[in-house]
Amino acid sequence: MELNLISWNVNFIHDNWSNRLININNKLEKEIEKSDIICLQEATLPFSDIFTNIYKFLKGTDVKYFPSQELFAEKEYFYKTLQEYFPKYKEFIVYVFEKLMDKALYIIGKFYSYFGEDIKKIYFEHPFIMIILVLMCPLLFCGQWAFFGMLTLVNKKIKTNVKCKYIGRTIQYMDFVYNNKNITLVNIHLSPGSSLAQQKKRYEQILKILDFVKNKKNVILCGDFNAIYKSKEIQLLKKHKFVNCGKKIHKKNLKTFPSDKPRKCIDYFFVKGNIKPKNYELFGTYKETDHKGIKCTVII
Repeated sequence: MELNLISWNVNFIHDNWSNRLININNKLEKEIEKSDIICLQEATLPFSDIFTNIYKFLKGTDVKYFPSQELFAEKEYFYKTLQEYFPKYKEFIVYVFEKLMDKALYIIGKFYSYFGEDIKKIYFEHPFIMIILVLMCPLLFCGQWAFFGMLTLVNKKIKTNVKCKYIGRTIQYMDFVYNNKNITLVNIHLSPGSSLAQQKKRYEQILKILDFVKNKKNVILCGDFNAIYKSKEIQLLKKHKFVNCGKKIHKKNLKTFPSDKPRKCIDYFFVKGNIKPKNYELFGTYKETDHKGIKCTVII
């Protein structure tokens, strides 16, 4: 049986967020009915339940969606603490808090619409300047982490729940049965950056993912790995018998970043077990995000 998959880094922290969100919605609206599972990285995630206000393509569908903030553990701890110390007022406090956070999301979103790419350059090229900016405006530069993470969308015919795990970064994973086979899919966004320290972080994250799926027979890994194919991180997957779907289909790695003039491949689908890639293509432009999206059909 065929399984139609999408992976796409939609990059909340990037220029022109407001207009890009409109374009992202338009693109996914065309794909939602044709897809079984959609895995998004760096997605915009509100605190309150207003996902259909942001992701308008979900309106009128019965697709299940599973958000996970990058700071999901901190969010869960906050709500647990409220329940423990303010059991009578928890609902009211959460309501007020989420309304305030929604306002903060609007302000931060507008800010990154104008200065997103500049801030990213400062972060990677001038870290000391970034520290000063964070100290001056903590809401704008630290608050962003509360509003982005991963979002996995699942067709109702697939019976599953998406869960989270921390491996140095948050990953989402799901176990489900398809064509009488037990499948595990992992939505991945590894640490960014080209320094040796960041490469080491990614390698350690891959090791933890491999350890997590070592007893799983049929595995799909997808997302933004932030690593080129020749890197030690990606070669480690090859060593563990994972098949690179893009290279298997096209005999080469299709370049995914940046989306306007792609120079390198850092987004992938890898499979292992009774799973074979059938089709693999890129989509999207800089009008949506700085990553190409991937549409991958596999045979289970």
